[in-house]
Amino acid sequence: MTATLGSNQLLAFIKFLRGRNIPVSPADTLDAVQAASLLGYEQRDTLRDGLAAVLAKSSHEELTYREAFDLFFQPAKNEAQRTSAQEDASAAQESPDSGEVAAGQQDAVGDSLEDLLQGASGGMDPALSELAASSLMQALQGGDEAALSLSIEAAAEAAKVDQIQMFTQRGQYTRRLLDELGETALRDAAIALENSHPRAFAEVQELREDLRQRARDRVERAYLVHAAGDTEDFLDSALAEVRLANISPHQMARMRRLIDRMARKLASRHGRRRRRTRRGQLNVPATLRAAAATDGVPFNTHWRHIRKKKPQVMAICDVSGSVAAYAKFLLMFLYAVQDVLPRTRSFAFSSTLGEVTEWFDSLPVEEAVTRVNRVYGGATDYARAFLDFNSLALQDINKATTVIILGDARNNNSDPRLDLLAEIKARCKRLIWLNPEPRVGWGTGDSAMLPVIQHCHIATECNNLRQLERIVDKLLSEARGR
Repeated sequence: MTATLGSNQLLAFIKFLRGRNIPVSPADTLDAVQAASLLGYEQRDTLRDGLAAVLAKSSHEELTYREAFDLFFQPAKNEAQRTSAQEDASAAQESPDSGEVAAGQQDAVGDSLEDLLQGASGGMDPALSELAASSLMQALQGGDEAALSLSIEAAAEAAKVDQIQMFTQRGQYTRRLLDELGETALRDAAIALENSHPRAFAEVQELREDLRQRARDRVERAYLVHAAGDTEDFLDSALAEVRLANISPHQMARMRRLIDRMARKLASRHGRRRRRTRRGQLNVPATLRAAAATDGVPFNTHWRHIRKKKPQVMAICDVSGSVAAYAKFLLMFLYAVQDVLPRTRSFAFSSTLGEVTEWFDSLPVEEAVTRVNRVYGGATDYARAFLDFNSLALQDINKATTVIILGDARNNNSDPRLDLLAEIKARCKRLIWLNPEPRVGWGTGDSAMLPVIQHCHIATECNNLRQLERIVDKLLSEARGR
């Protein structure tokens, strides 16, 4: 591999690493290029270990790096195939009867492809004439890896293989790459030889399969570098827009990863930062008392510190059958951002309401959610739930508290006791009502959502993860005073 080709491959590999969530800075890239230039591209293991020292910064990253390296720089499959073929040919030559068998076989199946291309059997078919003049055919027959690599890279650039975006496009780009390589000549030759020269036909088919495999490998590598990360982002983005009630069990693993990723993004955006601020108001009495030891000269000043109330979130979730799935993901999301919302208290109800904060502190989130649904599931009674909440936690609400209520406000045509909701609003800083139903359904049937809106600071539709992320993001921004 030449230095230029190796450098291009290295830059593509670094892009591949970034798609696998290994951060590689421009400085790291320059270090990797320098390391590769010193180590060379001939020894695969040496290059892998040398780049690991530059690009992998933790044991977890090193494990991911080595898997990515082995996947990206796969050993050439054709080399092993050619070695095996050469060994078979050598064994055949060593056999005492090999010449007679070969002659017999040749009589049985006809001329070889090489004989036909050299014109040994007389005038050639136009398809064979085109094949004989093809540089690709010469490289395939001679096993010229350098020429094949250059041809494939040139064809890949012409076919714009690196623009692949989805895994479903691999077949399409493989066909484009083969057309640019001139595989049509091989196909026409195979058609011409199929009936008249079986032996030559079999050899052409073998070369075609070799070329197709090389093309598939090149497209697969382009997909891994340029589209694998985009595909994962596309699937995550699509899942974030799906209604939470429609999430199937086999999607839960991806959903958990997506929630964790969103939580890390919010934590990095809203986490505590060091800021330069004024030192506050001078505490004159304390300063004068300290100056008594220095004859009244205030060498040591004292300042007043005003302790701000930390923001608190109280989440009240309806876990009745109609909205249980939404409550599950709301609680999972809130507890995933505990780094920036450490004071979160959770309550669940269908009719009777109870605090479930300790369950989430002591159990895995999904197990806690399962217990909540089992204990508090049932028919909805908002009046009973508001009454229970006011007796349990109303005295703990202050102007640093945000109350989030998740529910569809459908109370089976009973009085929801909105006077109790008004009392909660009067005490808290912000009352947010999240309704998983579309807005067009608010106020229809037994929905009490329209009068509920009058007793909330914010009432909004929330039925997928993207909407939930925006709401929590806004909540954190306001909590931090941004």
